[in-house]
Amino acid sequence: MSAEFEHINDARSFIVEKLSENSLLGRGGYMMRNALYVLDYKPEQEPYARDLVRAICESDLPARSVRPLVVNLYDIVLAFLDEQGMWEPLVEAEPDASREELIMMLQDTVSVRDVIAPAVNAAIEDNPDADIVFITGVGETYPYVRTHTLLQEMSATKPVVLVFPGRFERRSDGSTSLNILNLDQGTTGGYYRATRVFDL
Repeated sequence: MSAEFEHINDARSFIVEKLSENSLLGRGGYMMRNALYVLDYKPEQEPYARDLVRAICESDLPARSVRPLVVNLYDIVLAFLDEQGMWEPLVEAEPDASREELIMMLQDTVSVRDVIAPAVNAAIEDNPDADIVFITGVGETYPYVRTHTLLQEMSATKPVVLVFPGRFERRSDGSTSLNILNLDQGTTGGYYRATRVFDL
């Protein structure tokens, strides 16, 4: 049965308790569930969710001897564009390009499979002492970073929590959908291996 909270701040104790369980963290050599989780929240609560994740990662989990790692997708995108010398051209193109054209440029430039997922996987590999990984910046990188594509490309061997502004829904036919910003993604939002944190 799912836990329901009107406000993401009300869920703090629940989230900390569930994400510090030994079985979820794979302590003792066996991970009880699939290692991919979605922490969804109402998009209008974004500032609160951001502060909550920071507090959980900086205070609550370390107090339980859990070492979290936070990977921000938006930071990855900005770093890549800067490294490739593409940030300025994109900024210059913005006034004359439509929203759709900008999205296409970003999708062509910052591929989830070729850029984002490898960077996320590398960040996890570079922090072997981390017990659990939080992926943030999902809303800031939508729609040119597709969350379900990223999850399919994940190769982490430790729990990964996608901090998600929207709804993670399980349909009557058993399929699931990641509906970012509460926009129904239909079949394009389908993802089947992740577990909603509030369903733990």
